[in-house]
Amino acid sequence: MNFNQLSYWPGLVVLFAVFLIVVVIIEKRFFTFIKTYWFYNRSLFSYLSTILFLAGMGGLLLSLLDVRGPEERIKAEVPHERTIILLDTSASMLAEDVKPSRLQKAVLIAKHFARKATGHQLSIVAFAEIQKKIVPFTNDIDLIDARLDSLKNLRNQYGSSALSVAIQESIQYFREAGDDARGNIIVLTDGEETAEGINLKVPTGIHLALVGVGTENGGRIPLDDGRGFRFGYKKERGRDIITKLNENFFRKAVSDVPSGKYWIANTYSLPSEEILEFFQFEKVKSNNQQDMVIKPVLMEWIVVPSIILLILSYFFKAIRVFSLGMLLIFSPIRAQEVEAPVLTPEIVSRMDQLQQGDLNRLERVKLADDLHKAGAKEEALALYQENLKGGIDKEVPPEAYMNYGTALLEKGETQKGIGLYQKLNESLDDSAGAQKIRETMDKNIVSAFQIQEQKKKEQQQKKDQEKKKDKNQEQSGSDSKSQPQSGDQDSKDQKEKSGDQSKDEQKKQDDQEKKPEESKNEEKDKKKDQQDHGQQDQPKPPKKIPAKLKQLMSDDRQLQMKMIENGTRDLNKRKSRKSKDW
Repeated sequence: MNFNQLSYWPGLVVLFAVFLIVVVIIEKRFFTFIKTYWFYNRSLFSYLSTILFLAGMGGLLLSLLDVRGPEERIKAEVPHERTIILLDTSASMLAEDVKPSRLQKAVLIAKHFARKATGHQLSIVAFAEIQKKIVPFTNDIDLIDARLDSLKNLRNQYGSSALSVAIQESIQYFREAGDDARGNIIVLTDGEETAEGINLKVPTGIHLALVGVGTENGGRIPLDDGRGFRFGYKKERGRDIITKLNENFFRKAVSDVPSGKYWIANTYSLPSEEILEFFQFEKVKSNNQQDMVIKPVLMEWIVVPSIILLILSYFFKAIRVFSLGMLLIFSPIRAQEVEAPVLTPEIVSRMDQLQQGDLNRLERVKLADDLHKAGAKEEALALYQENLKGGIDKEVPPEAYMNYGTALLEKGETQKGIGLYQKLNESLDDSAGAQKIRETMDKNIVSAFQIQEQKKKEQQQKKDQEKKKDKNQEQSGSDSKSQPQSGDQDSKDQKEKSGDQSKDEQKKQDDQEKKPEESKNEEKDKKKDQQDHGQQDQPKPPKKIPAKLKQLMSDDRQLQMKMIENGTRDLNKRKSRKSKDW
């Protein structure tokens, strides 16, 4: 196991250290606050949760270094369906020994090959001293035709051929389109020697097809002005230059290439199909199944455990919540039962003394408070009513009157409870204890009103449900009444049936009379459908190109011609007069 992006580890270490310090500081402040104000110490599960969280985050950061396994060799298919068409646009290609000219013949061969090369992605490159990629790799035949048409009328009258440089640049185009230099190159040229000579360095993955355009007798290089009028022929030392096709050039060039072949196109035949067969043969010979060395990605070995650690961290952090949820899910649910009040032995003994009459008034009020706290609210309320009659007695603690009012509110006697609270409020002073009693009474009053509103809502819901049931019953009763009686209805049904039978017989007779006419109409409809389908199956004529699109294509051709001619002129200005310019 190794890391493909090991250069990033110092930055990730610094990032993890900063993250660790921030987490430790935040958790230390949080648990200090909890211990100070809630008196809880940090649990072991909390420590374990933090450790798992930091380990999970560290693993995720480590996975960013791109974990890879050891190198492996696999079989992979390498596509060979990319083809570059190199088109010579030097001055010698203007010769007219091949009609209408060498350049126009080369354009015709390129267009014919493009239409035959189904499944190939084609790129068009025009070259002289310099090369220009006028079409990137594409299978759009319309775009290829439009760009090739822009080269037909090109007049590069001072351009020589740099074939070696053009082929080397084309190999770089393959590397730009993919990881490896593999594909096909077609060179359409007249084989005119360049000043630098021929030095082809073609790798084994490139299949080279050279197509010679011209004749061995050769021809003169015409010179035309911008309007197409011919004013002479290209000369050197006062004599007309005769450019000839040299077949020895093609033999020598092919001998230096691992996978190469040449054709001479000086007749009306076009070698497109032979070139495609050559490419296909070389593709099979080069064996598509090739060994490739890869390093498998093993990022999941770190990412998956890191995610599991983060999940466990959250689980241990909220383990109490999970435990409560599991208990609620798996523990059996039982109906809530009203628990009987639990009376302590002391309260029981005091109740015995009460029966014997041994308790005074204050002791009876204290017993009522204890019974109220223990849950025996009815007994406590009875004692309050017996011993706290009349106004507020200052000898009795005010808490007893508050408990008495609370018991009245709980029983539902809201007016009596609030009235007792008002009397008690008037009798209290401004001490701190009195203020607490007032606050407690206010809370009890609010809760009592909330309980009353909730009861009213429940009662209203019950009434609405009862009304719905009554309506459903009334509707069912009305439906039963609306059904007709059986005795009267039978006679009517028999009459209607007899009438319907007679109508059915008449319909059958009419249908029998109409069947011959309908069958004829159906046969006519079928014939029409068959004719329509036949018309649909016929191939539709090709759509015409709109006039606006034609104008755009023409403008594109003019621009391509100007760019190539201007580039050649600028380069010729920097060249010496001794160098060859055709």
